[in-house]
Amino acid sequence: MTTGRPTRFPMARNALAELRHNPRRVVAVIVAIMISVGYLTASVTVLAGETKTFERNIIARVSETDVVVTARTGDRAAQARLAARIEQVAGVASADLSLLSRGWVSGSSDWVQVQSLPDNPKLRWTDLTEGRWPGGPGDIVLGDVTARQLNLKTGDRITITDRNTSATLTVTGLTHQGDSLLSGLTLNSFVAPSFYTAADSIRVSEQTEILVIGDGTLSQGRLAERVEAVAGGRDRVETSAGMVQRLISQRTQGIYVFQLLLLVFGAVALLVGGIMIVNTFLILVAQRRRQIGLLRAVGGRRDHIRRGLLAEAGAIGVIGSLLGVGLGLALSAVVAVVLDQALSVPAWQVVAVAVVGVAIAVLSVLVPARRAAMIAPLEALRTVAGDAIGRRAPLVRRAGPPALVVLGLAGIGLGFTDTLFALAYSIGGSFVCAVGLLASVGSYLPPLLRGLGSPLRRTGPTARLATADTLRNPGRATATGAALMLAVGLVVALQVGAESMKATADHNLDARFPVDVTVSMLTGPLPAGTVGDVAAIAGITDAKGVRTTRVTIKVRGGSKRVLAQGPGADAMTTLWAPRPPIAADVVLADPYLLEDAGIRNGSRLTVTGRSGSVTLPVRGDPLAPTDGLVVAPRVLAALDAGAPLGAVWAKARPGTDITALRSHLRTVAEPLTGAEVGGGLTAKLIYHTAMDRLLAMSTMLLAVAVLIALVGVGNTLGLSVLERTRESALLRALGLQRRQLRWMLAIEAMLLSLAGAVVGIAAGAFFGWIGAYAVSGELNLENIQFAMSVPQTLGVTVVAVIAGVLASVLPGRRAARATPVAALAET
Repeated sequence: MTTGRPTRFPMARNALAELRHNPRRVVAVIVAIMISVGYLTASVTVLAGETKTFERNIIARVSETDVVVTARTGDRAAQARLAARIEQVAGVASADLSLLSRGWVSGSSDWVQVQSLPDNPKLRWTDLTEGRWPGGPGDIVLGDVTARQLNLKTGDRITITDRNTSATLTVTGLTHQGDSLLSGLTLNSFVAPSFYTAADSIRVSEQTEILVIGDGTLSQGRLAERVEAVAGGRDRVETSAGMVQRLISQRTQGIYVFQLLLLVFGAVALLVGGIMIVNTFLILVAQRRRQIGLLRAVGGRRDHIRRGLLAEAGAIGVIGSLLGVGLGLALSAVVAVVLDQALSVPAWQVVAVAVVGVAIAVLSVLVPARRAAMIAPLEALRTVAGDAIGRRAPLVRRAGPPALVVLGLAGIGLGFTDTLFALAYSIGGSFVCAVGLLASVGSYLPPLLRGLGSPLRRTGPTARLATADTLRNPGRATATGAALMLAVGLVVALQVGAESMKATADHNLDARFPVDVTVSMLTGPLPAGTVGDVAAIAGITDAKGVRTTRVTIKVRGGSKRVLAQGPGADAMTTLWAPRPPIAADVVLADPYLLEDAGIRNGSRLTVTGRSGSVTLPVRGDPLAPTDGLVVAPRVLAALDAGAPLGAVWAKARPGTDITALRSHLRTVAEPLTGAEVGGGLTAKLIYHTAMDRLLAMSTMLLAVAVLIALVGVGNTLGLSVLERTRESALLRALGLQRRQLRWMLAIEAMLLSLAGAVVGIAAGAFFGWIGAYAVSGELNLENIQFAMSVPQTLGVTVVAVIAGVLASVLPGRRAARATPVAALAET
């Protein structure tokens, strides 16, 4: 007799019991969550440590100071007098002048920041790793990372040059600079204060600082007020604490952008893991239809079934998240040791990541739980249908994804035509189009699987069975394929985007820097034999000498001294694209020079040299060097009849090792005081290095998503083995051997991986090109190029297929291990 009260089912207890009795069914889901959460935990922890290390480096410079005065005047004598007056203020223990300058390393295009060494040892915020501090105007100490980048060691000589002067210094020691992610972004060095009073010193920065240490009798705020009264309001006076906060807010934007990038990739990994969880629980629902039907038959309501699956997913999410947090913290500790950075664990961020992992697991089960709740008691007691997961969706639901694809393509089309909001249209349209493609995967993946399996069908019955199994349950196949498509597509999109950006940048850099390599003397002639030395460098195909001289041009508000070059017809052969010789009735000027000098393009310009003057129309042309002019040899002779050989133009072999070429160039140019190395190869190296690092980092991060997707392939095969136990037994009874059964599952995995990779590559190439086009347009790059690295793309495909086949090994062994009689006896 019933009391009318609803039956209470211990759903949480049932869920935990299900996990205990069938752990193999969900171990892949736990691994996916663990990888995703571990990745995110490591990301936020490593970035927190990097931020702390970066902030510590900023604080270190002023950690012992109380007040910092940033002098706005460039007069060294006035700065020294101000420091002396501040030192006499009551409450001040010391006031040290800290001078800062910047120049490029002769023989290269690297800029180095030169800081005067404080007299007060308390203000030396870094330690020597070898050598000694600079003792005179000819000494310099480099950061250890800076020394590695410049290939210098203690005892070597380095020449630092600006536009007006240069100084050749001896490296007397190295300081600890650290190996964090941002180490080396600024090339640091220290010189003796007397360096700035020497005759050959380079200019002083306008942001010269006076570092003030109090005697402890006043607070920082009160001491700053007294110092400001002496400074007279002309210079910036702030407490060291205030300066630290200002610098941190200004200089940590790169870290925040990098952290945002890491979190975006982590979200992709979680999304791929969510697709896998949905797929897994759909299969589990199909396998447990009888069990669910029995629960419904004895009084279980639909909400009981839903709560049971949600409780199971919650338990899986908790276990996977806890393991992921442990994995992420362990990885962060290793990174902290390797990079010599502070280990900082942002507790609230780690907790948030763990909660997100649990939430993803629970949300991913909503659709399977809804489907399980719809199972009728009598229907569930029947034999499980093979297409339980592959039911045909209603017409409205099937029409939605194609509509999203069309809408996304319309947005992308607007991005090609609208110049103001091109990037927003392209990104938004690509996102909508990608969602539509993922949602409609069930309409095009089965035909692709059928087409890929057609050649295999002719190889024998095993391949025919494998192809038929992938098509028999399209729901399971499409869910697995969608995860692979997303992971592979993102990797290929990044590769295509980076290659296209590099190709586009190369084309624009070739136009901006028509000469691959230039070696120019700012003053005076090049030594004899320099042209031959440059031509002898491996990777240089052509090198020609160019005559140069210093000339004066009239500009707004006065005149300006610039370098004029007169390349002959032979020098023009070194350009990246054929050009006729320079006409004698025009002056070519760097476009930025015209803009800075206020000279209108096409106007007449008067140029005065040692031998005479000419007045000719001026035209902006990237052939002219920065702050320079290019004229015909006849015009140069009129300006300076004895113009010496002052530059070398050289052409590099396509595909040459730019890093090695630069190293050889520096060997040639370093002994030449006042020589400047330039040209397009240097700019290309900087751009290629940045793009390659971004691509390597992004590919490494997205490899997490690929790994999760491949774990999903193995999980799908493993669950399908359990689902098809009776079918496998029947095949064995009909004569299928164990190795044939294993091979059948391997072919299934290969087809799923190959289909997902093919669609992912096609979609990734399209979206990568769209992204490159949009970003290139935003950067005002012209002649946008499409480029795709075939080896990299083939590598992604091969890795996906091989990993998919390897994922079938354990399920295949499990399927082949059972004997036909024992398997047929199972329910």
